[in-house]
Amino acid sequence: IIFFSLFFKQIGVLPDIVTFAKGVTSSFIPLSGLAARDHIFEFFKKNPVGYGSTYSFHPVACAAGYATVQYILENDIVGHVKKMELVMKDELNKLVNKHPCVKQARIVGMAGGVDLQDKDGNFLLNMHEVSDGVALLKKRFKEEGIWTVVRGHFIHCVPPLVSTEAEIRDAFQRLDRCLDSLDDWILKKH
Repeated sequence: IIFFSLFFKQIGVLPDIVTFAKGVTSSFIPLSGLAARDHIFEFFKKNPVGYGSTYSFHPVACAAGYATVQYILENDIVGHVKKMELVMKDELNKLVNKHPCVKQARIVGMAGGVDLQDKDGNFLLNMHEVSDGVALLKKRFKEEGIWTVVRGHFIHCVPPLVSTEAEIRDAFQRLDRCLDSLDDWILKKH
């Protein structure tokens, strides 16, 4: 919820409902939740929905969630994320400026990524397609020790929120080397 509030402030939106899940326990155990504005809460308080699950309100999951939120607050993780966002933005811009295969980059907090493009500036592929170029890129990721998600033409760059500047810059240097291989593939393909 803390990070959602930062994001919503940044884009100027006040949502009625926000859902959250894995991150609230640092992914140690399943837990999800929902935050709602007062008018939504009051409606469901008067008109409850008879829904539950066998894992709802499990004390271990709630303890993990509480410990995670406590750590976030006690260690000013939000402040750290704001600082590291600038580092990531710098590194993402370097990739955009260097690599013909990178169309654009975007970031909010420490959730960022790049869109891949072909030689003509079009997205490398649609979200539901496969590409030999992306297969090559994933092979290079494995060789460089990078674990991330590639969905269609988008490479997710989402390090742990406690990552240091040195760790982030190292990861982007590895990504940079991987993108060199994709650049070569794109330029040879056409």
